[in-house]
Amino acid sequence: MATPDAVTVLKHSLVSPPSSVAATEMSLPLTFLDMRWSHISPIQRLVLYEVPQLSRAHFIEHIIPKLEHSLSLTLQHFLPLAGNLIVPSNSNSGTPEIRYKNGSSLALIIAECTTIDFNYLTANHARNCCDFHPLIPELKPSNEDDSGSTVRTTPVLALQVTLFPDCGVSIGISNLHTVGDAGSIFGFMKTWAALCSKFLEDNIDRDDVAATLASYSPPCYDRTTIKDTKGLGSIFWDQGVLFIKLFDQNESSTDTTAKPMTKKVRRSFVISRNNIEKLKSLALQKRPQLVHLSSFTVICAHVWTCLVKCRGPSGEHVDDEEVEYFCCTADCRRRMDPPLPSNYFGNCQTLVRTNEKNGKLTGEEGFPIAVELIGEGIHQRLKNNDSLFDDADTWLPGIAGINRDRLVSVAGSPRYNYYNLDFGWGKPKKFEFISIDTSGAISLSGSRETDGDIEVGLSLSKPRMDAFAVIFNDRLNSL
Repeated sequence: MATPDAVTVLKHSLVSPPSSVAATEMSLPLTFLDMRWSHISPIQRLVLYEVPQLSRAHFIEHIIPKLEHSLSLTLQHFLPLAGNLIVPSNSNSGTPEIRYKNGSSLALIIAECTTIDFNYLTANHARNCCDFHPLIPELKPSNEDDSGSTVRTTPVLALQVTLFPDCGVSIGISNLHTVGDAGSIFGFMKTWAALCSKFLEDNIDRDDVAATLASYSPPCYDRTTIKDTKGLGSIFWDQGVLFIKLFDQNESSTDTTAKPMTKKVRRSFVISRNNIEKLKSLALQKRPQLVHLSSFTVICAHVWTCLVKCRGPSGEHVDDEEVEYFCCTADCRRRMDPPLPSNYFGNCQTLVRTNEKNGKLTGEEGFPIAVELIGEGIHQRLKNNDSLFDDADTWLPGIAGINRDRLVSVAGSPRYNYYNLDFGWGKPKKFEFISIDTSGAISLSGSRETDGDIEVGLSLSKPRMDAFAVIFNDRLNSL
């Protein structure tokens, strides 16, 4: 089991955009789409690369300078990621915003790990969650004076590159969801990886840098077309404050502070393209009139029902009448009025949610019921512009009022496949969505090996993970 000193920090680097960048200051006011995430814990991801025979000397002398240089060049198109979330102490002092100013920088930690087995971390079997956390940087807020008023300042992004001598490298990513959704952060990582791989090849000049940056659709920061006609920004903010207070009370009353670090294991499960098609066929056989059917709906339905069913075998008693909940987000850039460009940087997601009694989901018809519920939820939410946010004022209160152990949510998307990020070392050996340890979500990503396969990540207690694995695999084997 890893301890906080499992890694040795070699360097604390502060990386800024190049001094030649024209903009000296940039402020992005939070839209109502950002405000919904303003009180959520940081999103944490980990990408691990196998790099045999990588020595500490070569890592420090050759790899790190090129990582830093390519990161600096990437930031010239992603200035907000070198900035901070600024939250005034009271509403009379202004509204929250993402602010970059001349001299702002992004924290990049350079570390070394010799106490945790790299091959253990990159395996698909169950591993202790606590072994991954030393590889993830923290986002530490501070209180500062801003023109006579106190503001809370929090970095929106931090990175940690950790060497495993003669084995590989990991890149840990922590970001505030407020600064951007999965597509926004992946766009940044994809650009940085492309530049870094060219630097590591020692085959790049100024024109190559410009061409690479241009080829990855520089982000669009224009927020003028996003209209908050329902006043959701202030509603989300006020509800978020109350949600955090309620969550803190529940956490302290149940004494679960150690749970994410010591009592959970994480494991990955791959669903092949062939099995995804079989799940679709099964769903259509049972429910031929489905209004929406996709790989996403059948995967989520399969995982949701397996999670519900594994409670009994893992020693937990749940009444058939108890309600189980499912929620996910959906990108809605092209459904906004007017539509936002695909390279819009920020948050643009709506919420899909549904529920059903435990007994229905554990029964023989549990899977087709779940497919129908999730598909209907997606269909109703995305059917027109008016439906995107028609009940958005109930989203946070709805989540706050339920038993979080009965909620399955989804983090990540196969659309943003971190296995395609090549920093110059080839495909990653493993991708992990670390923040599911605390959020309780399942994670979805593309597969390393085969296009069309989907990797599902979970973080559960060991007894529940073992029970889940049996039910999950038995159902797929029976298709």
